Amino acid sequence: MFNWIFIFVLILFYGSLTPVPVLTLNSDTENITTCEEFERGARFNPYFVIDTLWKIFYSWANITEINPIAFSLPARKKLAEIKNVVDAVDPHLGVEWNKAALIMEPRIGVQVLLLSALTPGAFRALVKVEQRHKERPQPQPLLKFADLRIKIVGPYVGMMCCEDLSAYALARIDSLPNTELECESAAATIGYRGPNGRAILFHQKRALNNEF
Repeated sequence: MFNWIFIFVLILFYGSLTPVPVLTLNSDTENITTCEEFERGARFNPYFVIDTLWKIFYSWANITEINPIAFSLPARKKLAEIKNVVDAVDPHLGVEWNKAALIMEPRIGVQVLLLSALTPGAFRALVKVEQRHKERPQPQPLLKFADLRIKIVGPYVGMMCCEDLSAYALARIDSLPNTELECESAAATIGYRGPNGRAILFHQKRALNNEF
């Protein structure tokens, strides 16, 4: 199992390779925020998230990323490098390069090119995953589209993956909530409701303590 190793974008990638189960209406699914609800009234400015590192402090997902996450504007050189990979791996993928708004890098070997959609904070995300765990010569990177919503709420960033309805609350690494209760209170501001919510750092500490 990849707990605390692979990230939400990998969940989107590998999850999208298999059929998505149809959600049936019940007391649980009716209470999960939809992407339409999450993006309602959202605001997002890419300049708010660049030039600093972010960390997920709360998530509603089975697996999440604990490393710092970097955002950057799509510089011409970096965009050209991604385009070269796409042209080599899947030239008919249909990437709308003119809509490139932001690049998210959750860890070495993973890049997410965020392509602006119709509403603020709505993105068609091109996920590029290098297969570094494979023996040399390494195979070509994996490519897949994902549907993301990102919004700014006060000092925090809320992110939702529309494929599996998982969500994440992020803060700058120098402004993380200090306690589990603070994490819960801060996460409540991003406007998401769903099961399996947990303060990541404190959940990880408990998991490590249980191993000893």
